[in-house]
Amino acid sequence: MKNVRLEDIAKRLDLTKVSISKALRDHSDISEETKEKVKKMAKEMGYRPNLVARSLTSQKTHTIGVIVPKVAHPFFSSVIEGVYQAALESDYEVVLGVTMEDEDLEQKHIESMLNMRVDGLLISISEQTQNLDNFDIVKDMEVDLVFYDRGFMNSGFTYVKVEDREGARKGVKHMIDQGFRNIAHLSGYLDDAHPVRRNIGSIGKDRNLGYRDALEEAGIEVDEKAVVEAGYSEDDGYNGFAQMLGQYGQPEAIFCVTYPVALGALQYMKDHNINPDDVALLSFGSSEFNHHLSHPIICIDQPAFQLGQRSFRQLILEIESDSKLNPEIISLESNILNDKDLASK
Repeated sequence: MKNVRLEDIAKRLDLTKVSISKALRDHSDISEETKEKVKKMAKEMGYRPNLVARSLTSQKTHTIGVIVPKVAHPFFSSVIEGVYQAALESDYEVVLGVTMEDEDLEQKHIESMLNMRVDGLLISISEQTQNLDNFDIVKDMEVDLVFYDRGFMNSGFTYVKVEDREGARKGVKHMIDQGFRNIAHLSGYLDDAHPVRRNIGSIGKDRNLGYRDALEEAGIEVDEKAVVEAGYSEDDGYNGFAQMLGQYGQPEAIFCVTYPVALGALQYMKDHNINPDDVALLSFGSSEFNHHLSHPIICIDQPAFQLGQRSFRQLILEIESDSKLNPEIISLESNILNDKDLASK
């Protein structure tokens, strides 16, 4: 099949090549009537834009590199859907790289994408990533970068995240309002010296602080034995629940730092004949499959899809700005999802 060129469309419509090009790019010089006519003809003729030629002309590739720690995860898969939806509404294509929580692979993706001359990068850093210097190459090449969900504070790059402390406070307050007083916590890493604590910002610490804020507001004293520094995965939730039983006993409810941690805790209960009706689970984060569980988890919903959209749009804003924009910390609010009537507890 012959490649359809701008000249071919121009000949059919008796317009100039320049007019065709402007119409396809929605240029303000072209009337809406002409734009519609040109786009209709381009579609009928099977025209495909020459992205390589356009990038050589504009010195832009109109591609965005997106780096994600994992995709087999309800939160990150939803974030990526949000990124792609925002990309569909733009003039940019997305190149995806998955680090599988490996710092070296993350660095390889960054270098590969920079070699592809992407116009910008969206990055959620791996659990292994400890050094902001890894991103100096991005600054040196003057490529725009936005961190999302996981990133570095005060890095010189914009960071889009969920409001962790306030979200946790709202979630634990919700449990207290339902009548729970004995609420334990399977937390993320809290020690500043821990490598994962250093690299994913203040996620674990802020959610822990939100837990403490809610208890303090309700006049409930925090029992430190009820707080287990577990981690962020299902295995961490499973092992953390076992540790909690040993050092504290069985609580009425548990606030889990992530949805996978809650799944791990739920699995432990099932494996050890603990009735899930006896321990209510609250998680920071949710899954579209939650309602299929025999004992659905009460969730502090992270607006993952919106986070992906917001991060992408922020990056495009910075790329297309005539002047260098100041980096921001952008926090999105969370809400309670998958609630059930717990008044009888």
